[in-house]
Amino acid sequence: MEELFEVQFKYERQYRDKIVYRFAAAQGSRDKNVFSYHWQCFAWAAIVGFLTGKPKKLENALADRSFSLKTMRTYNGERIAEALICLCIAKAGTVDILKTPESAIELINEYANAGFYKLSEMLDDNPVSGSDLQWVLQEIF
Repeated sequence: MEELFEVQFKYERQYRDKIVYRFAAAQGSRDKNVFSYHWQCFAWAAIVGFLTGKPKKLENALADRSFSLKTMRTYNGERIAEALICLCIAKAGTVDILKTPESAIELINEYANAGFYKLSEMLDDNPVSGSDLQWVLQEIF
């Protein structure tokens, strides 16, 4: 199981530039952003993707700074990491997906990519008119 925590997530550079850099502070900085870490924004996109129900293969250039479930666990995101694992198992329909950590992380990547795509569409259709936090809360609720 620990191997699963070592595999690096991947996401497309276009979403890093449009969404992650916009909503997440530089790793650990205290700038006024919605998220303190890039991985939190990735997890948000993954959850949006899991909710939309359709994974999306990564097709474009990948972001150069990746992270893992271990990073999440290290920075107070153990429950979020566990939730992503549970969602992965639910979508795969079997706990056996964890036997191949690369496959499990790839599935999470594809749902995160779908979530980033959806968030990108939402930003295009409903641009931020107030603060980024207000926009995120409005879209969540």
